[in-house]
Amino acid sequence: MIDGMQGGVSVGSWLAGMPAGPVLGAVLSALDMNAVSDDFVVDVLQACGRQRAHVEGLYTAAVATVVQRGSVVGSEQYASDEVRAALTLSRNRARTECDFAQVLCLELPAVHAAMVAGLIDRDRAMVFTHHLAGLPEDLIAAVIARVLPVAPGLTTGQLRARILKLIITVEPDRAEDQYEQALADRMVVGYLDSAGTATVTATGLPPDEAAAATERIAKLAADAKRAGHRGRIDQLRADIFLRLLDGRFHHLTRAQMIAALLAETSPPSPTSEPADTESADADPAELESVGIDFGIEEPVEAVAEVGRVSGIEVRARLDTLAGLNNLPGELPGWGPILGSVARRATARQHSGQWRWVVTDADGYLIAEGITHRRPTTGPPGYRAEGGIVELAIPATTLAQLTKDPPRAWAKVIADIATQYRQARERDPVERLDAQPGRRHPASALRRYTQIRDRTCTAPGCRRSAVQSELDHTHDIQHGGPTTSTNLAPACAHDHGLKHRGGWTVTQPKPGHFRWKSPLGRTYPTQGEPITDPDPPPF
Repeated sequence: MIDGMQGGVSVGSWLAGMPAGPVLGAVLSALDMNAVSDDFVVDVLQACGRQRAHVEGLYTAAVATVVQRGSVVGSEQYASDEVRAALTLSRNRARTECDFAQVLCLELPAVHAAMVAGLIDRDRAMVFTHHLAGLPEDLIAAVIARVLPVAPGLTTGQLRARILKLIITVEPDRAEDQYEQALADRMVVGYLDSAGTATVTATGLPPDEAAAATERIAKLAADAKRAGHRGRIDQLRADIFLRLLDGRFHHLTRAQMIAALLAETSPPSPTSEPADTESADADPAELESVGIDFGIEEPVEAVAEVGRVSGIEVRARLDTLAGLNNLPGELPGWGPILGSVARRATARQHSGQWRWVVTDADGYLIAEGITHRRPTTGPPGYRAEGGIVELAIPATTLAQLTKDPPRAWAKVIADIATQYRQARERDPVERLDAQPGRRHPASALRRYTQIRDRTCTAPGCRRSAVQSELDHTHDIQHGGPTTSTNLAPACAHDHGLKHRGGWTVTQPKPGHFRWKSPLGRTYPTQGEPITDPDPPPF
């Protein structure tokens, strides 16, 4: 077993410190994976990942070189055909490879260098090329300087969100133009897949409206589960999607739609997967993972009948919503959105829950609460039913706005400033933690934890905290208290990862987590900052 020391240094540390390149390649090639102990197999995996990225970087450079030399001696139009023939690729695949290689090596040399060094893999490099290709050189340089150093520690989804958010922040007008062009090209496409079933996909949709549509489907599916439907939640979502589109649910109320779904329920076939265990009397925390927030959602019978749009969760800076800047907002679980989209989505949700959040210089939570005040501007077009609006504001900016508030937002800002001042005069966390023996946290404690942690706290998970379950870090049945120091959002999968997958979680200080895998590896996590520093001059 490979589990000893090499020159006084553990094999794991030795591999972890070895840069990608020919030496690491030789070491890995000589390894017998069956002889690697559990203590060091993750180190081997990470070393293989670095080496793979290195080789892919060399491969990309070779592709770009072949294209460049082929363009010199022949026609640029047909330069990719040499790659096509040499690697036995289709014409389209060869062109894709060549386009990626040229953008990466010629326009983004720093990203390519990180790939050759084994710091980022091909998938992360493709995120850079997809978002930065064709942008001005100074904008590319600004994005790479801010994002590339942290890219190795981000998933592709997190990386994509960081880049898009920065582009919107630095050049909102360009981002708005691209958005409008993509919106003009929106379409719906349907096709058959290899199993003979159909796929329907829509592109170029307004993100706030797409989020509202999927939220409506998720809530209908969760309501049907609560009413006793035996199907799996994903099956239900697909059935509802189809019935909303093909007209079967046309002019039906929510209660009537659920009744129709229940009437169609039949026992599962012997070969189908087991039905979900959730039922009409399921614990609210379980159903929150499929989109129900029991502090906001009305009973089925009380929901408006026809023509109401489902509310969604929108996060944005208060000064952006007031029209003082065009910083990006966010649709949790989706990603960054234009400031104009955030304003539109917020204006439609006057009846939803409005949360205010004041942040420190690093963008993290100081105090939070709920405001019942609304701006005097009217909602455009239609109103949404329910939803959550998070108004974030740095403490320094709130002080400035309090002195000279935009007229339409004056009452909102005054209310937030008053509540914030009162919160600073006492310890709000002490009040939230006053009932540690409760089984389920009070709504204020639930909200505080959702705002603090932002998403499911498992490594790499981007599931919104609002649509995650609230988990006791130290299990309540083993004496864990229901307090802010012992609660954290966990999506349904990662909640199961902890309770059934052999992982353990600790919270050494509030909002900081350490996930430990069955192989003994520890992965620290912390929620993203709520607000970012103001963008540098550009």
